[in-house]
Amino acid sequence: ITFQSLDEGFGAIVQACKGLRRLSVSGLLTDQVFLYIGMYAEQLEMLSIAFAGDTDKGMLYVLNGCKKMRKLEIRDSPFGNAALLADVGRYETMRSLWMSSCEVTFGGCKRLAQNSPRLNVEIINENENNGMEQNEEDEREKVDKLYLYRTVVG
Repeated sequence: ITFQSLDEGFGAIVQACKGLRRLSVSGLLTDQVFLYIGMYAEQLEMLSIAFAGDTDKGMLYVLNGCKKMRKLEIRDSPFGNAALLADVGRYETMRSLWMSSCEVTFGGCKRLAQNSPRLNVEIINENENNGMEQNEEDEREKVDKLYLYRTVVG
């Protein structure tokens, strides 16, 4: 085991498989692989990411490059508010975005919901104090899970 990034291998896969519609990637991947995915996986509709990425740029590469993306699932990755809020209009063309154990905060989710009336923004916190009022939430507090999808009314 080398513990080196697998970016080039996945980059070769997305470059060679032009019709790739679904992809799941996990571990030992940097933002570079997401740049490759954004550049070459033009037909990609569903992407599942776990334990991968370095910065918000990775998520932005995918959102900006994969125009046919419908479903994006991300867990245990460093993506946060900057990536989430960079191109809010992009989510209206997607079916859903699921993020868990990432760097997204309550404040980021709140801003997203305020600026996107055609999107449902659900926050799921496993260890939530049921007696806590929503206005008492600390905006810097990380959310456990975020589920984002289009509303039916619009």
